[in-house]
Amino acid sequence: MVRLKGSVSVESDPGQGTVFRLRLPLTLAIIKAILFRVEHRLYAVPLNSVAEMTRVHQTDIHLVDGHEVTQLRKEVLTLVRLGRPAEASREKLFVLVVSHAGQKLGLVVDELPAGRTGD
Repeated sequence: MVRLKGSVSVESDPGQGTVFRLRLPLTLAIIKAILFRVEHRLYAVPLNSVAEMTRVHQTDIHLVDGHEVTQLRKEVLTLVRLGRPAEASREKLFVLVVSHAGQKLGLVVDELPAGRTGD
């Protein structure tokens, strides 16, 4: 974060949750990103970190060592939820597969705004 000339702050309330705030210089606003929503909040991930976008059936999600995982093309993908678990009535979930340093992770998101990237 120091190399980007930004800052990170963390606020935690026991039993309530934790808020992470990232502050970055405006010059980073030119980075192309994919936007998505979780619990009505808008988030962005750099487009070059996104390996793919997919949908996953609820029935294909399993709990292994306390972590939600799914199988994607013969590979076990750990899933991360940025909010509360989705309603059980939702049959399929949107998953953004992000890649960093050779590792892949699936971000479970509520909504991918159609045709919206940070161009």
